[in-house]
Amino acid sequence: MKDLLKRYVAGQCTPEEQLLVEEWYRQQLSARRDIAPPEQAGLQEQLLQRIQQPRKIIRMRPLLRVAAALVLLLGIGYLLVQQLRPAKIQWQEAYAAHGNPLRLQLSDGSIVWLNAGTRLRYPAAFKGNEREVQLLTGEMNIDVKQDPDHPFFVKSGGIRTRVLGTVFNVRAYERLALLQVTVQQGKVSVRCDDSLRQLAGQEMILLPDEQMTLHTKDQVWEKQHIDAKSINGWTSGRLLFDNERLDIIAMQLEYKYQVKISFANASLAAYRITAGFQAADPLNEVLEALSMANNLHYQVNGNTIMLNK
Repeated sequence: MKDLLKRYVAGQCTPEEQLLVEEWYRQQLSARRDIAPPEQAGLQEQLLQRIQQPRKIIRMRPLLRVAAALVLLLGIGYLLVQQLRPAKIQWQEAYAAHGNPLRLQLSDGSIVWLNAGTRLRYPAAFKGNEREVQLLTGEMNIDVKQDPDHPFFVKSGGIRTRVLGTVFNVRAYERLALLQVTVQQGKVSVRCDDSLRQLAGQEMILLPDEQMTLHTKDQVWEKQHIDAKSINGWTSGRLLFDNERLDIIAMQLEYKYQVKISFANASLAAYRITAGFQAADPLNEVLEALSMANNLHYQVNGNTIMLNK
């Protein structure tokens, strides 16, 4: 078609080829007339009228032939640009209130669980060659619908996690100076963007039962092996912790029981604990079990809890 248009501009087309170009343009114009701007639409109508006029055996002046061809090419170019322009994405937000997780099904069939206090930005319908959601704050667990031709991305903080089809967990609470990605099934790639200057462009590959932890203040990251099943217990309301930091445990207890937990000593935040509780366990039983098993002490003052060691 490109060579044919060049010959049309140069006035070298046969009558049959000229008819072919004009008929093709007429079909394109009919299909896209609804999106043409007023000025373009008027120009196209004039050209269409010229094309539809009965043919006369009159030799067109070279300059006029070139001008007419340019008008036709401008119209064709406009149609092609409109066809290639990316479709506008309509974004939505979901928020899981304190107390209970929230389940979502994305337009591609992927299943997302949002932990309490989590906010997710996602498209009403995926368009283009990629699928992307944005974890604004909180924790999500997602079972990605396999589609090798449309890789799935999760943007959270300064990292972008890419998958083809897998089950994994992303944790990016604003109040914590860390980001975590844990893989339950499949394989993911985690890449740091330019906002993390010391790690910009670096990539980490994660396999099942592997977890990436990125400390955003120090801008260092590490990989460790864990039991990934303990990560998604919250999707069914359970609390499962496998060598988990106490500040993360405290935060999840806050969201579940709607209380405020603080530490008498800041060093307690990094204290590691392994424990498990059922969804219906009352807060006082959870605190008693944590205290007895880890030599901790707690004080309750209304809706505030102080942990000490």
